[in-house]
Amino acid sequence: MNKKNTTIVLIVAILLELFLRIDFGNTALIITELRLPRLILAFAVGSALALSGSVMQTVLNNPLAEPYTLGVASGAALGAAIFNSIGLNLSFFGLNVGAVVGAILVLAALFKIIFKTQLRFDSVVLLGVMLSFTCASMLAIWMSLADPVGVQSITFWLLGDLSRIGLKSAIALLSLSSVFYVYFYKFSKKLDAFLFGESMVEGFGVSLKDTQRVAVVLVSILVGFCVSAAGMIGFVGLMVPHFVRKKMGTSLHGKILPYVFVWGGICLILSDAIAHAIAFPLELPVGAVTALIGAPIFIYLYIFQNKTRGFES
Repeated sequence: MNKKNTTIVLIVAILLELFLRIDFGNTALIITELRLPRLILAFAVGSALALSGSVMQTVLNNPLAEPYTLGVASGAALGAAIFNSIGLNLSFFGLNVGAVVGAILVLAALFKIIFKTQLRFDSVVLLGVMLSFTCASMLAIWMSLADPVGVQSITFWLLGDLSRIGLKSAIALLSLSSVFYVYFYKFSKKLDAFLFGESMVEGFGVSLKDTQRVAVVLVSILVGFCVSAAGMIGFVGLMVPHFVRKKMGTSLHGKILPYVFVWGGICLILSDAIAHAIAFPLELPVGAVTALIGAPIFIYLYIFQNKTRGFES
């Protein structure tokens, strides 16, 4: 993996997203009003989810950790739905603040249980999945009591929808994800300390719990805005970090984070191009495409996680 190959793949993905299955009679209007905002949003969300997954896998010492498996995405969706239903439509550049609150509350509950029960951090995914089911059940109850028209709209959003926000909001989310990337890249050496095991982190002058808390809170904020903008899109945060580590032969964050960020965007752009191409003129939810690809990868990693515990350095 190198800059040249990554750039070529990114260009191909952009061209597919902009021009695949397009009505050339209205090309300019379709590109500027529909495809360009979608392209920017896909890159912003994909890069943010991949970055979040990479950070979570490191600080929690679990190769299966990502926003989807830890319940963060479900919490964000539930938070957005509750805030909307009670009329608290607080927004940041069109992005729902309720989703951020929901994501933070789920991870707060996750960490509270971990610290109270002294659970190992490498077992946190199972607890996260249970919290995810809880949030999903509460969301299902809310949907069963809500207006049927609204339920139809939110169902498509929950499966991953990149058509709900405009260009300004997409650019705002891309800017936000870029800021978080710069932060984590700047502190990549702190993240590298976790590669040697939790027992060694303090020896490198890094506070274990403080670093974990800060990282997880920041990830919750970022994921909350992603879910608000595009719904629940799973497995990007799981697949991309593993793909980059394998191709680069290292887990050092100063080397992998730039590629994780860019390839996360590429992954979601290509997934979205597939979603609105294979069922044309209908459109598949992009989350269904990423889940179809990611679920077998998750099963593979889960089966062999005992053999691959920890990361190469």
